[in-house]
Amino acid sequence: MPSENFIKNITSKNNSLSNTTLKNLIKSANIEYFKLLCEKSDFIFPFLKEKINKNFVKLIEENDLKTVFEFSKVYSCDFEEMVVFSWIKFAKEDLTDQILELFENGTNEQKAYAAKYFSYINDFCALEYLNKFAFSDFEPLKLNCAMALSKFSDKTAYNKAKDIIKTSSDDFEVLGAYSFMAAYGGDEAVRFIVENYKNSSFRDNIIVSLFDFYDYDKLTKVLSENEIIEVFSVLIQNYPENINLNTIIYYQIYDYIKLISNYNNQFANNVLFIAKIKFDEYSSSDIYSFDLDKDTKNELKNIANFLDDLNLSFENILDEFEKDNIRKSLALDVIKELKMDDASEFLAELINNNKLPLDLCAKAAIILKEFNKTSLIDKEAIDKIQNENTKALIESLLV
Repeated sequence: MPSENFIKNITSKNNSLSNTTLKNLIKSANIEYFKLLCEKSDFIFPFLKEKINKNFVKLIEENDLKTVFEFSKVYSCDFEEMVVFSWIKFAKEDLTDQILELFENGTNEQKAYAAKYFSYINDFCALEYLNKFAFSDFEPLKLNCAMALSKFSDKTAYNKAKDIIKTSSDDFEVLGAYSFMAAYGGDEAVRFIVENYKNSSFRDNIIVSLFDFYDYDKLTKVLSENEIIEVFSVLIQNYPENINLNTIIYYQIYDYIKLISNYNNQFANNVLFIAKIKFDEYSSSDIYSFDLDKDTKNELKNIANFLDDLNLSFENILDEFEKDNIRKSLALDVIKELKMDDASEFLAELINNNKLPLDLCAKAAIILKEFNKTSLIDKEAIDKIQNENTKALIESLLV
């Protein structure tokens, strides 16, 4: 069968055709076709991937487990259930021993599937391996170890992750520890992440991973009003450059927007305003929505319409500059978008009196340039800036 026909058939709406294709895949143990399925995953609608996973497990027989072990050499988070749930379907001591052996002799991909298996089958013989690979450079293995260790209530690696975050100077090692904690889960982990993530240069990545593992009900139960606005602000500003729009239903963006609209404070209004700008653009341009499924497109329109109907106030926006840097940066975005040039003197005063961190100082200077108000910036204040790059940027704006 030509490869293009394989993908077409396995995703067919015709259940007989798609199931026949799955049966042939199972019986042939064609790993090249399984690789192809994994490679094309981004182009397959979520409901079809769910259907493929479910039907594969339904069709698999115990004498087909060799096929499952063969496919476990290729990792795909989207088709993880095909491997793991097939093992679980026939779980018994001999099979569990085979899966344990993957930790010794298998590839990283096979170890990742094995770790996920032990988040369902709590065999304590796996604990040593789960802790051993808890900080693997192979992300799926690390995350699956974290989820499995959580099911065992084993906090050895969890406590190590906290120590790494508190003491390591390696940004990538710290990011890995945050990812582990997010996958490990629990209210304590959420609180620790939200209370510490701003110290990392990868704060955006950390918050995205938080939303990957915690749904709306869990986060809104644990976090305060301002914390909810804050983490949502970080998430929303990563669309669409770093996060695909097809995640808006999974991340429950509409639920967060409706909740935050009830908070009635300036921080909330600023976040909702930036969200409004973004979703107006997303819903009105085919560039963003052409590859989205019907449900996501409808959600996009519902969000945009809801935001359009909000009556947002910005009378207290300058008070945001007494808050933390996330809120200051957001306030600058709003001032820029609304062309609030009556805030020019205030922004210049912040720059002249060194009341902004360097990145926000440059951001404020760029806004003053757009407002044709750079004459308000004190050149002597710029001379005192120690960072040469920031200093050169602002000086270029004064020309």
